Amino acid sequence: MVKPYLVVVTGRPGAGKTTLAGELSRTACLPVLSRDQLKEGYVRTYGASSSELPGDVNGIVTDLFFETIGRLITGGVSIIAEAAFQHPVWSSRLSPFLDKARVRVVICSPGGDGVLALKRFLERGLADRRRVYFHGDNGVAMARDGLNVPVSPYEELHIAAPTFHIDTSDGFKPGIGQLTEALFPGFKI
Repeated sequence: MVKPYLVVVTGRPGAGKTTLAGELSRTACLPVLSRDQLKEGYVRTYGASSSELPGDVNGIVTDLFFETIGRLITGGVSIIAEAAFQHPVWSSRLSPFLDKARVRVVICSPGGDGVLALKRFLERGLADRRRVYFHGDNGVAMARDGLNVPVSPYEELHIAAPTFHIDTSDGFKPGIGQLTEALFPGFKI
């Protein structure tokens, strides 16, 4: 049996992973499964902000995210999974797919220190009031209150899969075409 592709697109918040995942989806004709979008759908169902919902909303959505990845991979569907995967939290959840899929990791970064990613994250959150409602982003809430928001630590995902680093400081380097060729050797339109 031919194994489906599981392209993991990750990076710290504001790194450009959602934009890259969308571009890659259009170029490679693959569906995107976004953890943030699943959380938004979950919060929408209950009609209360993320912080008002009982229980571990993030844990519930994360479980649904990985169950969905598993169902799709088992069903033979190649996908792009997009989230802010950090190694200590997510590697054990992704490792079981290494035997079931052709896993590829794409790490987005607009620079090593995280300052540009934080700036983008805060600008996006301040421009869209729904961000705090759906995600409970404390950094955005702090910025709205005029408080200084420090760069959060971020440990890149490192699992036994081909890994590609994309500079997102000004567009994508390498570009989407080059990335698609590297991810899917012999890719045909």
